[in-house]
This record gives sequence, structure tokens and C-alpha cells, in this order.
Amino acid sequence: MFSWASPAKQDAPAAYSSMPLRSLSSDAEKAMRENNQPDGFTAAMGGLAMSESMDMTNDPRLFGSNVLMKRLLAFSALALVSSIMVKTTQAQLLKLKKDMDLTTADGLIQFTSFVLMNFALFINMLAMYIGVAQQYFTYRLMTAGPTGYEMASAYYLNPNIAFWRHAAIKGMLSALPLFLISTSLKLLVMFDKDMPNPPEEHPDSNSWALARLGSLSVLGLVVCVFWVSMAVGLCFVDSRHRAIFREKYDVAKELERPLLTHVGSMSSSGSRPEV
Repeated sequence: MFSWASPAKQDAPAAYSSMPLRSLSSDAEKAMRENNQPDGFTAAMGGLAMSESMDMTNDPRLFGSNVLMKRLLAFSALALVSSIMVKTTQAQLLKLKKDMDLTTADGLIQFTSFVLMNFALFINMLAMYIGVAQQYFTYRLMTAGPTGYEMASAYYLNPNIAFWRHAAIKGMLSALPLFLISTSLKLLVMFDKDMPNPPEEHPDSNSWALARLGSLSVLGLVVCVFWVSMAVGLCFVDSRHRAIFREKYDVAKELERPLLTHVGSMSSSGSRPEV
């Protein structure tokens, strides 16, 4: 009987069945092992960021809600509000004129507004970091294994973590009136300068706010030092959060190792509870 199938297609099942399965599995395993190795750029930048992630454990308990997740959900609004305030205060600082004569009333008011706006920016920056970091580290611990929820709770209730969380919330709430006060002082100066018959300005060249150190403004150097101090403070807070997270994660791994070993031995031996 005539068949439309080509000889190659008829012989294909036999050809595939004659191929050794061991060679296929070994080649696949070798390819996966090679693809899972970091490339040259990743290996060179290994000191900046880790190329290994936490263990993936599909724990059914993670699909249910718990009190910790509800608290984190409420706390996540802090990061959103703080990020908006950071953008707003930073825009106000950059638009503010820096030629402030501290020998006049308008100059003192403008400088006070500038200082209050800087504090509002720093407080909201700190609150934004804490709102993002604590939520991130808590969820990482929660999904770390069988003892993840307990370690996440221990991290969340740690006195240092609780202090920075409460400080961030109170700071963000107190930064709102600071922002309003700073804006009101800025508007006062703008009204003074934009209204008819503005006060005459005679800048005092001997004022320290207008002085220069070489080609650099003294007031600009003071502001630069303040901003660098804010960056150092954020780095300190970040180091504390990371150290406590690493401590809780190591404890979680140590606690789950004997549990998983015991469960694995029971599964391999096929032991069943006596009835």
C-alpha cells in the first residue's frame, strides 16, 4: 500500500529511541550549569551587589493573610507620601534664589525658609528609605523558609527596627507643618519683592553669607556639608537595617536545617505514624 510519509519521518521514532538518554540528560545538565554561571561583568562587580538570591520555598502559608502583612500594607503608604514630599521639597530648594543677605529682614526670613525646607527634605528622605527598606527586608524574611514568618516578626519587632519605623512616621508627619511654614516664609519674601515700592537692597559685602573661600561660596560649602552629613546618616541607617536582616536570615537558615533534615529522612524512609 502506497504511503505519503517520507522514509525519514518513518524512521524518526526509531532514530530517537536509539539515542542514549544519559547523553541527553548530561548535555542538558551541562548546558544549564554553564548558563547559571555569572558572566565576566557580573563576577567583576560582585563586590557591589550579590549575584545569588535567597532560597525559593513555595510555602502555602504565604498565600494566606496575616497580621504582619496588614501592618506592612499600612506602612507602605509612608513611602508613597514621603517620596512625593521629597520631590516637592527638592524642587522648591532648587528654585529658591541663593543670594541671601542676612543683614536684612527678608534675607533672614529667606534663610530660615531655606533651612526648614532642608530639614523637611531630609526627614522625608529618611522616611522614604525606611518605608521601602523595612517592607522589603520583612517580605524577604517572610519567604525565607518554614520559619520565615517567625524571623520576619522578630525583625519587625526588633527594638532598633521599631525605633526607626516610629521615628520615620513621626518625622514624616512633623515634616508636613515644616513644609507649610517654610513655604509661608518664602511667600512672604516674594510678596515683599513683588509688591510696589519694594525695600531697597544694599548687600553687605562683609556678610559671611556672601563671602567666598577662593571661588567657592561659604554658604554653599555649609549647605554641601549638611547634605553630605544627610547622606552619611542615611548610610548608617541602611547599615543597621542590613545587619539586623542578615542576623535574622542566618538564624532562620540555622533553625530550618535540622527540621528539613528530619522531614527528608522521614520521607526517604517511608515511615508512617502508627495507628
